[in-house]
This record gives sequence, structure tokens and C-alpha cells, in this order.
Amino acid sequence: MQRLNKVRLSGRAGEIVFSHEHYGRYYYKFMLTVIRKSGAVDMFPIVIEDSIVRDNDYNGKEVVVTGAIRSMDTSKNPNKHHNANYIAADEVEILDEQVPDGDINEVEFIARSCTKEPYAKLTPVTHRKVLNLFVAIPRDFSERSDFTRCTLWGKGADLAVDVKRNDYIKVTGRLMSRDVYVNVEETESVYEISVKEMEKLEDEEQ
Repeated sequence: MQRLNKVRLSGRAGEIVFSHEHYGRYYYKFMLTVIRKSGAVDMFPIVIEDSIVRDNDYNGKEVVVTGAIRSMDTSKNPNKHHNANYIAADEVEILDEQVPDGDINEVEFIARSCTKEPYAKLTPVTHRKVLNLFVAIPRDFSERSDFTRCTLWGKGADLAVDVKRNDYIKVTGRLMSRDVYVNVEETESVYEISVKEMEKLEDEEQ
């Protein structure tokens, strides 16, 4: 099966802080603020290895990040799973100014659907048709996968109804963030893919 997991984002970088150590490698993270054409703001966690960071100071600067979608299970309950997304950066380029045509937000990957019986529904206010797919993106050179949610609108939602669990799909779109309430006083950020194009892959293409 072909492996594909590409992300390209531009925006303003926040303060870089230590994230974690893994098998002798040190990782840092910062939040990237990406502005949509509508003016709405998305914020994404970027994780980067120290060999890429070196002496670069990204804080407050316009950057272009290329990398891949990753997920980690943040649940403390062994019987429940809560996957949080972040971007594992392969490269961070510092820009002299903001991208002229607006911030870049491009995502492309091949994933396996984990949704058993997808169905489209209407949003309560605008009555737009929407469908959500939970998918697993296989990693290169590994048996592990990264999990994320895809959101399809309108005709895309109608087409996605035919995607069954374990079907492979190729997705292009953009990454979005939003805050959801955990309880009355607490919110957390969740991330999802707003799908622009989706193609169901046949067995011989996997």
C-alpha cells in the first residue's frame, strides 16, 4: 500500500518550548497561528526535533512548516482512547514577511476508514449536509498509524456514505482547529481535516 502523509502550513510561530525526549532525541514545540481567508484563526501544535531547531528563534516570526499529521493518546484511562493531533515538522523555513496570498494550509494523505457506518446529517442552523469520518493514517516503516477526523460537506458528504470501515481513501484538504467544552468551565482544542477532495482507492491501488 502506498504511504502518504503531507502537511504544509504557513503562519506566525509562538514561543518554542521543550516537549519531550525519545530514545535520546530531544523535541521542542510551538503553536502556529494560521489565518483563514475568512479571517478566522486556527492554531496548531508543531513538534520539531532539536537537530532542526538548532539556534533558530521562531518566536513571533512568519514561517512555513512542512511535515506530517501525528496523533498521541492522551487518555489516562486504559479502557478509553483520546487521540490528540499535532504536526511533526520535517522543516521550518523562516520568512521575511507573511505569504502574499494568505496563509498556506494544505494536507494530503492516504488513510484507512475506521467508521463502521458513516452517515450524513444536516447542521441545525444552516442545514448544510455534513459527514464525519474517523481515519487511520499508516506510518512509513512502521506498523503504527496516526488517527484524525475528516469532515465532508455537501456533495462530498453524499459520496463518503459509501466509504465503509477498512476502506482506503486518498484525501486532500486543510487542517482546522476548534475548541470544545470538556466541562462547564474547561475547553480543549480539537483538530480535524476539512476535506476538499476524497477518492476511494481500489484494492490494486493500496
